[in-house]
Amino acid sequence: MNICYIRNSTIDQKNSVETQRKMVVDYCEFHNIVLDDIIVDEGISGSGEKTYKREGYKRITEMIENGKVDKLIVLSISRWGRNMIETYKSIQLMEKHNTHFISLKENVDTSNPMGRFVFSIFNSLYQLELEQISDRTKDTLRIKKENGKVYGTTPYGFDRVGDDLVENKKEKRLIKKMDTLRDKGFSYGRISYYLTKNRHKTKNGGKWTRQNVYKVMKNHIPN
Repeated sequence: MNICYIRNSTIDQKNSVETQRKMVVDYCEFHNIVLDDIIVDEGISGSGEKTYKREGYKRITEMIENGKVDKLIVLSISRWGRNMIETYKSIQLMEKHNTHFISLKENVDTSNPMGRFVFSIFNSLYQLELEQISDRTKDTLRIKKENGKVYGTTPYGFDRVGDDLVENKKEKRLIKKMDTLRDKGFSYGRISYYLTKNRHKTKNGGKWTRQNVYKVMKNHIPN
């Protein structure tokens, strides 16, 4: 099947449903493409809390996964994916199930060499965006850690009060004990055995292992 997907938000009337429909239909007629269905998500934002209401988007994705779509045609890439990562992943899914993606405004058609070249650019942009997200996350966690704020799970040696980290004196003493044992030549496995033998528990109330002893000693925040 050849499917046209149309989306129009409630606040964007520049490319109305009718306009998108006409432009896609004209394109298909010019290129001798027979449209089997036109699926519309009208009055729905492409991002934010309303994304889950994109029933047409979900329906097409399921059809692609079931190998029922030969071509997916949109007016512009922004009408399909809400961001670069989502768009790239969906095009990957299309490649896997032999669905060609066509976007009129960007002149993308993954059925030809130029379209595949553009897809390779998407791959590079996708990797770049992932790296940028990773860098921003690391910076945020580092700043929170330096300022005694909660970052991820509550680290051993502290309790969480709101967004602040408050020192847990009992756990801090146990970390110092670990350091002392380590200085005496104890392995991480031997330290975990010592803690278990003396009925010490992890923050979640579990048993100590070599791995979580190592993690606590490596990541604990010094006084």
